[in-house]
Amino acid sequence: MPKWALGLLGCGGVLGLLLVALLVVAIVSNPSSKTSSGTQENEEESEDKKKSSKSKNDSKSVEVGVGEPGELQDRTLVVNEVERNFIPEGRISGLEPGNEFVLLSLTLKNTGNNDINYNSHDFKVEDSNGVQHNYDTRPMSKLPNRVGYGELSPGGELVGNIAFQVPQGNNPLKLIYETDVISKRTITVRL
Repeated sequence: MPKWALGLLGCGGVLGLLLVALLVVAIVSNPSSKTSSGTQENEEESEDKKKSSKSKNDSKSVEVGVGEPGELQDRTLVVNEVERNFIPEGRISGLEPGNEFVLLSLTLKNTGNNDINYNSHDFKVEDSNGVQHNYDTRPMSKLPNRVGYGELSPGGELVGNIAFQVPQGNNPLKLIYETDVISKRTITVRL
């Protein structure tokens, strides 16, 4: 047999032994079970991250009651108090017959990492007929800490008052706070 054939046979034998050794090591260490276990752990970690990120509600709408925090991704709204048949100080004209003023005391907090804008136009009260009423400017000028417009820095908090004119004794009422016209995320508070 020529020398080159013996050399080739010898190299092939060495390569064959290496492949068998690698196969034995792979079977003994059982990497498939580690891989599936690692994948399962990664999937569990991923699920935990999803759950924790949803603790700050990232849905488009939330509904709560008075005194309960309505939480979205970057803000929390609480209606602290509702006063029906509110009578503002001084003589206020413009209350239509059969209507009443409803005064809401609320807290808006920026829980995100960026500034958020707020505006009294973001708030509406919906009556039992589905009619949405904008805030009423007449009693607003006399209110202490009235909700106007501005920005809240991260961690910033607005505590303010806002008034609406609604049909007298109409129930149930809902406050609807729309964060912005583009995303249309809302917090609804049953009053």
